Parts: sequence; C-alpha cells; structure tokens
Amino acid sequence: MFKRSLWICTFAAALAYADASRGDDLVAVVQQALDYDAELGAARAGYEAAKQAVPIARAALLPQIAGGWGRAYNRIDMDGLPRQKYWQNGWMATVSQPVFDWSKWTAYRQADFVVAQGAVDFAGAQQAAILRAVRAYFDELAAEEEVRRAADYLAAIDAQREQVRRKRAAGEATLIDEREADTACEQAQLQQVDADQERAVKRRAVAQVTGRPFSALAALPPDVALPMLAEGEETWVEQAKTRGFEVQSKQLGWEIAKFGSTKARAAGYPVVSVTGSYTPAGAASGYARPTTTTTGMLQIQIPLFSGGEIQARVKESLALEDKAKQGYLQAAVQAEASARDNFAKYVRERQRTDALAHLVHSSRDSLDATQVGFKVGSRTGSDVLRAIDILYTARRDLLRSRYAAVVAFLQLKADAATLSTDDIDQMSSTLGVQAR
Repeated sequence: MFKRSLWICTFAAALAYADASRGDDLVAVVQQALDYDAELGAARAGYEAAKQAVPIARAALLPQIAGGWGRAYNRIDMDGLPRQKYWQNGWMATVSQPVFDWSKWTAYRQADFVVAQGAVDFAGAQQAAILRAVRAYFDELAAEEEVRRAADYLAAIDAQREQVRRKRAAGEATLIDEREADTACEQAQLQQVDADQERAVKRRAVAQVTGRPFSALAALPPDVALPMLAEGEETWVEQAKTRGFEVQSKQLGWEIAKFGSTKARAAGYPVVSVTGSYTPAGAASGYARPTTTTTGMLQIQIPLFSGGEIQARVKESLALEDKAKQGYLQAAVQAEASARDNFAKYVRERQRTDALAHLVHSSRDSLDATQVGFKVGSRTGSDVLRAIDILYTARRDLLRSRYAAVVAFLQLKADAATLSTDDIDQMSSTLGVQAR
C-alpha cells in the first residue's frame, strides 16, 4: 500500500510556500464537516443502537426473574349462607432459565455481526463525510484559482488591445485588428463573470458542508509535485474488493442473513427450559386461609403444527439470504470498478499535470516571442491574441488537473478503506496558505 510518508516527502518542498495571512485549512474544514454532517450523525446513532444487539441477545440466554404484588377483593355468594367479603394481599416471584433454545443461541451469535456491521457503516459514513468536505474544499480552491486566472487573462487581452489601438492610431494596424482585440476582450470579460459566479457557488458548497461561512482557505502550492503510486493497479483493486466499507457491510449483511435462516429453522426445534415460582399468600379477612405455593418445573416445548408459518419463514429467510449474497457480489463489482476508474483517473491527471506544466512554460515563451514579433511588425495582433489564449487556457487546464489528481488520489484511498483524518492532517501540513 502506498506509504503515507511518501506523501509527506513528495510535498516537503511545498513547506516553503509563503503565506501572508492564514485562513481555514483542510483539517479545519474536514473537522467542521465531521461535526456538522447529518448523515454521519445518523450513522453514529445507528452504530450506538447496533452495539446493543449483543447485550440484548445475551439477556435472552440468562435467567429471567420477575416479581409482583397484588391486592384482591373477594366476594362469595352461596345459597343458604351469608355473603362473604374480604381483601387478600399477596406477592409472587418467578424464575425461568433456557436450557436449550437454538433460536436464542443463534441470535446471540448473530449479534456480533450486527455490531460489526454497525461499526463498518459508521466508518464508511465518516469516510464519505471526509470525501464530501475534501471535494468541496478543492472545488472552491479551483474556483478561486479560476477567478485569478480569468482576471490575468482579461488584463493580458486588455493590454494587447491598447497596443493595437496605438498601432492603428499610428497607421500600423487595421480596423480588423482592433475589432478582433475588442471581441477577445469581451470574451475574457464573460469568462471573468462566469468565474465569479462559479466561485460563489463553490463557497456556498463549503458553507453547506461545514455549517458556517469562511474567509480563506489553504491553497495547494503551484510548484508542488504529485506523488507516485507505490503500488500497482491490481493491488488497489484487490484491497477495494476485500476492504471497501460498502463491501464489508454487504458481506456482514450476508452473514447476518445466514443466521436469520438458521433462526427460522430453529423455530421448529424443541425448546427446553427450567421454570420456578414462589407465591406466598397474604392474610385473608375472615374466610380463606393463607396459602403459599412453590413450583419447580423442567419444561420441554415441541412445535407440532404452526399452520405452515415455520416453513414459510424458512423460505423467506433463504430468499433474503440470497438477496444479501447478491448485494455483496454487486458491491464487490462496484468497488473494483471504482478503484480502477480512480486509479486510471489519478494516473491520467498526473500525466496531464506534467504535460500541461510544460505546455504553460512553452506557451509563455511563445507569447513573449510573439509579442516581440508584433512590436517589430513580423507578427499580427491575431497571432498575439491566439498566443495569449493558448497560455491562459493551458493555465486553466493545469489548475483543474492538479486538483482533480489530488481528489482522485484521496478517492482511491477511500475505495481501499484507508482514508482517514490522519491523511488529511498530513496533507494539510504540506499545503501552503494564501489569502482568498
């Protein structure tokens, strides 16, 4: 499995990334999301409920003791005799102990799997909440980067338009050159409007995840190198198929369904129990004498006829068992597909990031050369506008690819059920902080 230390080493150079003011970092956003997330809260409550399955099932195997007290009014009418009326007090105690009840014993064994499933579902919900916070965080960062890129792009186009106007005033450019520059400036303004609107949407998304607004987020340094995956695709896929939280939950659900079938069959087995009762009667008023009753019994109950209920419940439980099995198999298939997709996406985005970084560098050199050629008359205004567009399009694609790679890496870890708050702590420690 990919070592966490590799992530730290890969980002170590980013620690020198300067920060003027410190805002909310990734750890803070994720922690706020974990505290605020309603789905996680529901899963936590479900886990607390699931943990009671063992004591409940164990209690059915332990002695059951009950006691009570009563006060009764009695009236007896007999021909030829005076009417008798009296009050009688009494209390009683009963004890029962199962000796053989396969249904209850099966329920006790099943309870361990119920608790385990609750724990897995809670861990999966926590991981899902982390991913939602991470996606919202990096989507907002990408939106912030796009706003700055759009502003730089508009500034570059506007500066070129001013040069074209000066050249036209000097008779060195045509009206078409000026119109092209005006059109490019309008397009750049539209991009800036779109970027501002998208940033507002992504900021609201972070506020919805955390339950509160924010002022600034820690950014991914522009020169940070993305990590290499130490393990191959098949290793990640195998871990996702066997360790993914959804797969584990479905597998446990299948085991629980198997016990359900066993309990349904056990309904037709004999049940052996020992019972006892002690009932001392209170003093009677004028008629009956106090009587104390003590009873002990070994009891065997054998189901003889249930109207077909037992057979129907067995068939029902077997069908539910098959349903749970198919759910487990489907979860394994989906986990494999997700791991392969995210592995491929991370590799692709990492390669794209490297290629786009080179493209940005070469596009900047090309733009510088084109601008020099425009000043001396060997290049036209259209050539400069095209070079500007290539550069800033590459910058936009680079920003998106870098954030997409980080999210894909974290999603891949989630597929293998290895994503935790420790990973977020380590990643956040490598992020530079920049005011937004």
